Amino acid sequence: MNAVIKRDEMIQTLKAKPDVLDLVDKIMDRPKLIPVFFDIIRSEKSSIKFLCEKVLRKISEDYPDILYPYFEDIAGLIDSDNNFIKWGGIITLSNLVLSDSEKKFLKVYDKYFSMLDSETMITAANAAGNAWKIAKKYPDLEPDVTKRLLGVSENTYYNKGEPSPECKNILYGDIIECFDRYFKKSSCQKEILEFVEQQKDNPRNSVAKKAEAFLKKHRKEEA
Repeated sequence: MNAVIKRDEMIQTLKAKPDVLDLVDKIMDRPKLIPVFFDIIRSEKSSIKFLCEKVLRKISEDYPDILYPYFEDIAGLIDSDNNFIKWGGIITLSNLVLSDSEKKFLKVYDKYFSMLDSETMITAANAAGNAWKIAKKYPDLEPDVTKRLLGVSENTYYNKGEPSPECKNILYGDIIECFDRYFKKSSCQKEILEFVEQQKDNPRNSVAKKAEAFLKKHRKEEA
């Protein structure tokens, strides 16, 4: 079956709006279809490209080794002009870190964390919320990962073109959750606790509650 037929066949399948899990099963049976999904994401203007992204993201969660040979293709998604593709790409890329036997992520490490400096909070939140996977896979980089996460306090995030303190507060909540995933093995526990302590008075109630819960859980673990 040539590439054109595969692509046309898959487009027709996607237009029927099948269940994501069914598509994952289809790919697991025919893994050579994976490049077709990347081709559709890059070239298709219709909404089916978003379904392709969701399928690849789900595969990265459950079967990261299957997608690892396409690491560079996944890394390319975070450069997408479409935010939904970019956001999914960030998550999928972070999932592949756990299978990164060839240390490919190190080549895109700076690009990944540059997402924290995006003016769009959701972009930064996806990078921040999944950074714990990098800290766990590469413990030598954990101090730098932590430093970059703490550095978001210097950033400005926008909503409808206007600076939004609320967006930053939401991001703080994601960062607290991220720190919770690797705090026990962090070499920067003091700095993390200081950051979380400051969020006890965060005007966003959900963030203040996350800070309180974090401190109750981890304060006694400080090195």
